[in-house]
Amino acid sequence: MKVIISCLNSKYVHASLSPWCLLAGVREFSKNTYDALVMESTINGDTGDFAQKIINEKPDVLAFSCYIWNITKTLEICSIIKRNHDCKIVLGGPEAAYRPKDILEKYEFADFVLSGEGEWTFPDFLDNMNGDLSLVSGLTYRKNDEIITVPEKEYTDSPPSPFCDEFFENINGRIAYIETARGCPYRCAFCLSGRCSPLRFFDIQQVKKDIIRLSQSGTQTVKFVDRTFNANAERANEILLFIKENYGKEIPQNVCFHFEIAGDILKESTLEILSSMPYGAVQLEIGMQSFNEETLKIINRKTNTKKLIENIRKLISFNNMHIHIDLIAGLTGENLESFKNGFNVGYSLKAHMLQMGFLKLLYGADMRENKEKYPCTFTDEPPYEVKSTPWLSPDEIKMLKNCEDAVDRLYNSGRFLLTLDYLTDEIGISPFDIFNEFGNAVNGNKMRLSDYAENLYNFFCDRSDKEILREKILCDLLCCSSSVQIPDVLKIKDPFYKKVKKYFIENVDKNIKIAILYSKNQVFAVNRSNEKNLHNRYDGRFYNIDEIEVITQ
Repeated sequence: MKVIISCLNSKYVHASLSPWCLLAGVREFSKNTYDALVMESTINGDTGDFAQKIINEKPDVLAFSCYIWNITKTLEICSIIKRNHDCKIVLGGPEAAYRPKDILEKYEFADFVLSGEGEWTFPDFLDNMNGDLSLVSGLTYRKNDEIITVPEKEYTDSPPSPFCDEFFENINGRIAYIETARGCPYRCAFCLSGRCSPLRFFDIQQVKKDIIRLSQSGTQTVKFVDRTFNANAERANEILLFIKENYGKEIPQNVCFHFEIAGDILKESTLEILSSMPYGAVQLEIGMQSFNEETLKIINRKTNTKKLIENIRKLISFNNMHIHIDLIAGLTGENLESFKNGFNVGYSLKAHMLQMGFLKLLYGADMRENKEKYPCTFTDEPPYEVKSTPWLSPDEIKMLKNCEDAVDRLYNSGRFLLTLDYLTDEIGISPFDIFNEFGNAVNGNKMRLSDYAENLYNFFCDRSDKEILREKILCDLLCCSSSVQIPDVLKIKDPFYKKVKKYFIENVDKNIKIAILYSKNQVFAVNRSNEKNLHNRYDGRFYNIDEIEVITQ
């Protein structure tokens, strides 16, 4: 029997684990032998072309993993295939598993939906597909005019490793994902992780073997999908120490390991290990979600916000890893003023990325199922994003969308950090007001970086010292890009500039870029031959202009 296992990735760079987990399960647990292979594509690919490629393989069974980013395209592809080829179509993954009856009622081309852990359920399905389907845990199927769902089982073992030879042949330097635990100790109302299964950890020796193999695959990023990597501090420490001890040896030095952690439960022992990790070897993603204590309580998000702030500041002070923090707009009980206050607290931590996300009402999440406790409106189509709440109007949501755009372009890009520090620290504008006001002035319009910088200058020049603002934006542009054009509004013609630039090129580096800062009587120089810092920008250095005048005379 020919079996094709597939998943549409959000981008080519993402190498989804799910089809390879299913393939590993088939090879490990099936009672029969199947001709099974993985076929991948992306949501940006041509649906007809990919459907035809699958049809050309003439599968008897086609299995697709469904997520909010790929469910629409997945259903399109399955519809095309069913019209042109006779095979059984099985859908799994959170976008199918948490609404199996709905899927089978709406889409005739879908024959089965599998819920639960696919490493076990999918081979069971293949073995029993032509027999007694009631033996397949988590299976939803049609029988006469009835839709039947078999209860799920709970598994306690480690699943087989998904990292087979075919996986490594297909990874091609993309982001490599690894799962070392399943489930989550928390039950946040907006999330599914705590509902999947009780938290359990996979075999640590197999995890170490997989880390080495993935790091040697040509990838530059190994991303742990464990929802709370430090839920077990002793185990987290063991994995971090293993990476540290092998870094630059069996693990190439250019590989970075990404972890999602709960910042408030970090142990001192973990902090100590993280402080000693090689530069660039680790990046951390920390979900704060909100600083509103009442909101956190309502959504079942247990967080010690005081400890969270303290630990994030410690992590950033180590200056050896990228720190990414998250806030969610649209949570229950949080109005615009509350979000603004939380945003300003988050911004004050000076993480390398401050992500403004928007609440998504996922199938299976408490927040979607309990509408009385969590009232809101949201989009009918994926990703089911919040449109309004009793605390945030549609206009306020739209305003926050523009604010998010400005946060990404001004701060998360690393492009305008000196300018932002000037506006917040010296002019006294609150961080949220900077992004909110300027973001809504730009209104999400796409433009060249030079035009964006000019708009930034024009928007804030009447609220600041024009010369200092000009210099801050100019210095930022020198730090962030080798190709950006400097807008005319930031230029000053000065014959002395050529002499200074010539001196630095001849005596420091040919890739040096400079700006004369008249307000401080200084020269700002950026050497683009150096590596970029954790904010993805080049570091600059200030020189006293009087000394340079003597040199260049």
